Amino acid sequence: MASTALHSADGFDYIFFDCDSTLSAIEGIDELARMKGKFDEVKAMTDAAMDGEVYLHSVYDRRLEMLAPTHAEVAGIDALYRTTVVRHAAEVIGALHEAGKEVFIVSGGLLAAVRPFGRWLGVPHDHIRAVNLLYDELSGEWWDYLQDQWGQRNDVEYKDSEETPLVQSEGKSEVVTEMLGERRGRSILIGDGVSDLAARGSVDLFVGYTGVVSRPHVVAESDVLVVGDSLAPVLQLALTESEQMDLSGTVYQHVLEESRARSEAGEVIVRKG
Repeated sequence: MASTALHSADGFDYIFFDCDSTLSAIEGIDELARMKGKFDEVKAMTDAAMDGEVYLHSVYDRRLEMLAPTHAEVAGIDALYRTTVVRHAAEVIGALHEAGKEVFIVSGGLLAAVRPFGRWLGVPHDHIRAVNLLYDELSGEWWDYLQDQWGQRNDVEYKDSEETPLVQSEGKSEVVTEMLGERRGRSILIGDGVSDLAARGSVDLFVGYTGVVSRPHVVAESDVLVVGDSLAPVLQLALTESEQMDLSGTVYQHVLEESRARSEAGEVIVRKG
């Protein structure tokens, strides 16, 4: 195992997290399927897409058509995200903000659930991107995807699944690049699936998180792996030694100590760099 200092020497300014199976230990759409008694079938489709066996957009429409969720059911996934939040996720995000970093969530999940969960974790409203849907109040059904620009609902220009980046396997790269915009500095992305891995070229470091699920392609191709049941080691990767010292004596000292202990225990594996 190589030293994590290789990657923390310069630190990172912009930290991107996936949501499902990264910040939360569930896949939101699979939990919708559980409500409908279709968990096994939908989970198999989700896993196939996240493992890179099929393209994400080939199953996205199909899963929603099978489930026909109500607005309340989709919004209710937020509560499930909170009860299954991955260990130290909120503390890590708080520590990153305390260190002056910008934190983002980019997810292929549904915005009505991902955004309130992200806000609960302390991520700014306009730093959260997920799949927005148009809901028909008269029929009680979801109509179509909406392009969600910087977190703002667009009720004029409707987009189908082929044009909405986050329902495509390669879509996160486009969204991450857009969100970085003219920002200058180093960026890091933490995620569990091949849709996250596909965005590796848009950031300076890709971290595969296997604490919820370990996917072969992600394990094989990540720059760094975080392999425990906690996101605390992200601090060792994202912060310089000086920035870590600045957190000593703050409310984040405990999570920083957790980060160091877990890294020393082998929960951070540097694969490339």
